[in-house]
Amino acid sequence: MNLKNTKPVLLFDVNETLLDMTPLKNAINTLLEEPLAFKIWFGMVLHHSLVDNCTNQYHDFSTIAAAMLKMTATSLNKTITEDETKKTLSVIRNLKAYPDVLKGLQLLKENGFRLATLTNSPENPLKEQLINSNLTDVFELALSIDTIKKYKPDPQTYEWAATKLGQEPQNIIMIAAHGWDLAGAINAGLQTGFVAREGQSLYSLSDNPTFQAKDIYEMALVLIEEYK
Repeated sequence: MNLKNTKPVLLFDVNETLLDMTPLKNAINTLLEEPLAFKIWFGMVLHHSLVDNCTNQYHDFSTIAAAMLKMTATSLNKTITEDETKKTLSVIRNLKAYPDVLKGLQLLKENGFRLATLTNSPENPLKEQLINSNLTDVFELALSIDTIKKYKPDPQTYEWAATKLGQEPQNIIMIAAHGWDLAGAINAGLQTGFVAREGQSLYSLSDNPTFQAKDIYEMALVLIEEYK
């Protein structure tokens, strides 16, 4: 029996953790005619979001995503148009949740957990994503770093989310499929939960997450048992 008086608040990453990025991956790989194009692009997006953090600048995720798609094309000796860039990246607004997500999130809510998001996506695309994936009503708060203008894994983002949720960091579990995100959350004092989506791995130079599961439904079962 867990003797804690209250259940922790659960804070979820969105892209790749809740939403299946396969359609965007296919669109980018097809556009650039390279099976690794998406991986190259996503790595560049993360890299240059941290450049913004380190240089005290801010360009929203959509702006960085478009710039990095052009840079990825250049690195692959391809040329793409503004229309191709816009059309390809628009796919991210219509991603669907993995099959395990809604069932797992609803189960958590039914068992008294508070749920929120914390994503690098801007507020308007985030709202569209949650609507198009039928997840809008699941979350108490849909938090985007667009408000604070500091990208995860900067500790300020997690501290800001804790303030918005009215919680101490240690009473929040950050749940994500990305090792870098969990490393940032651990550094900010949060508990963490790793969702082992295909192709994702933990950051081996960071502390281990508090919880691990293969998907959101399994994570729900783990947390319900831990905090019953």
